[in-house]
Amino acid sequence: MKKILTKTAVAIVLVLMFAGWGATGHKIINGNIVNLFPSTMNFPSTWGPFLVAHASDPDNRKGSDPTESPRHFIDIDIYPEFVANDSINQNYDAFVALHGSSAVIKNGIVPWAIVRWEDSLKRAFQSGNWPMAMQLSADLGHYVGDGHQPLHCTQNYDGEMTNQSGVHSRYETTLLGQYQNLIVYTNDSASYVSDVSSYAFNFIYQSNKDVDTVLYADSVAHAVAGSTSGTVYLQKFWDLCGNQMIQLIKNSSKAAADFIYTAWVDAGSPNPNATNPVELTSFTASPSLGQVTLNWRTATENNNRGYEIQRKVDGNNWIVLGFKNGNGTTTNTNNYSFTDNISGLNAKTLSYRLRQLDFNGQSQYSPVVLVDNLIPENYSVSQNFPNPFNPTTIIKYQVPQNSYITLKVYNSLGQEVAALVNGMVNAGSYEVQFQSSGLSSGVYYYVIKAGENFVQTKKMMLLK
Repeated sequence: MKKILTKTAVAIVLVLMFAGWGATGHKIINGNIVNLFPSTMNFPSTWGPFLVAHASDPDNRKGSDPTESPRHFIDIDIYPEFVANDSINQNYDAFVALHGSSAVIKNGIVPWAIVRWEDSLKRAFQSGNWPMAMQLSADLGHYVGDGHQPLHCTQNYDGEMTNQSGVHSRYETTLLGQYQNLIVYTNDSASYVSDVSSYAFNFIYQSNKDVDTVLYADSVAHAVAGSTSGTVYLQKFWDLCGNQMIQLIKNSSKAAADFIYTAWVDAGSPNPNATNPVELTSFTASPSLGQVTLNWRTATENNNRGYEIQRKVDGNNWIVLGFKNGNGTTTNTNNYSFTDNISGLNAKTLSYRLRQLDFNGQSQYSPVVLVDNLIPENYSVSQNFPNPFNPTTIIKYQVPQNSYITLKVYNSLGQEVAALVNGMVNAGSYEVQFQSSGLSSGVYYYVIKAGENFVQTKKMMLLK
């Protein structure tokens, strides 16, 4: 695991020491990414220089962002299941449940960072945020490069376990710097990745297998030269693992280009040179009992026909919930709102997005907003609204697990006047309407019973 130190001077040393392929290597990797983009992407020429100039931004953030360093490595061979099976559970939540959040973060999270950045890049493409897309792509190239660096995928990251201390810097900085002019390669066109997570984890697994080659080459070069510095040492080191280094850097460029191309395709292959018909300034989702309210605002609109509202439940497909008319062409600020009734919907996470359509049939997607933890933690019933009421009122209740539920209304004499719910109900949030036709004014009580022990009573008043 990488040691966490707080003093500024030591932090700077760590940034230099665990900088993936070093500034030179990351520039080589990012500089070749755009050469793999297919002509259909038609990205502006500014992309290439930007990816190179910002290739080391993630390393530069380590000093100010305490969450940054774990994204650059994974001590994958510290986990018993990897030692036994050459693989680990790719699901982050399941992996954390097994090993604990602090241990997972301490041991590095580079494959999950790659998956997260690829998804964020897709959202940037969807929203037409091209400056953000360039920055995310530069970051993605860096993390992918780190995932191809063998010494970033082992707990023996600096040779301490094999009496080869300092090999990390010797390999990724000194050796690469000495022979950078020999790192020349071409690549095929970027390819679509159907399973981003598996793709990332597979090259992490391979990087761990490549560790032995690096350590062996360093050991032999040391023996030949009698030291771990100087021309003789470096030449022997390069002779033994130079081809491997070239291939790993080549694979880094290819993988990064594949991820960027995949995010672009999944975002609907937007045209980077097209004019954005709508300037979307905000898009939020606010959950409440039994519903989610979506709000979005635009600063300008051009030829805007309207918005298709889409929802995805957990990992299922997107479905269309409704449509909101746009305002054509306007420079005025416009606010929109849509309420999704999720009463009875059994889901852990909901995703929402907008598909904006213009009058010419063109469309673009908004960023995706998430609503998490929809399953209630406890049984509960809310005060009816309105109260007092006439003739109808709404009662909302929550169920944390599939349960047999009864919700009944009684008069002041304890006589049952209505059975609103009586049967099995899935976990979730619900609302029911109580219709008071035929009842006289007065105080009434509604009682909910659930599970083995939950009973709750509330009072309401009917005024006619």
